[in-house]
Amino acid sequence: MSLQTRSACVICGAKPDAVAAVAISDAIVLRENELGTVVTGKPGELVIDYAASFDGPVYDVMYNVRTGWFVVTIYHGLEPPVRWDNRPDANPGYPRVETVLGASTPTSILLALGIDPAELDYAPS
Repeated sequence: MSLQTRSACVICGAKPDAVAAVAISDAIVLRENELGTVVTGKPGELVIDYAASFDGPVYDVMYNVRTGWFVVTIYHGLEPPVRWDNRPDANPGYPRVETVLGASTPTSILLALGIDPAELDYAPS
């Protein structure tokens, strides 16, 4: 059985070597982009470590291949996070935001964050 939820995070303003100095794992891949560093694979709880260590913001993106659920949790340090969620009638678990870097659809959010949709196996439904 394959993992159905894919994840990535973007740490704005941080270079990959600085991110690796905070926390690294064999389960993740780091690469630089125009915003900072993209972490793909299974960052899990490392996202919280990154949010606590960098000014950010840190964007934690999750996509479920089976259900189409797409969510972005946005951390600004240790302040309470906010969330963009593609389920408009659901409680997203955190205060809701309507856009991520001005983008309001999963595809446009991924582009704004510099994440290749293929990195999450994202395909619009």
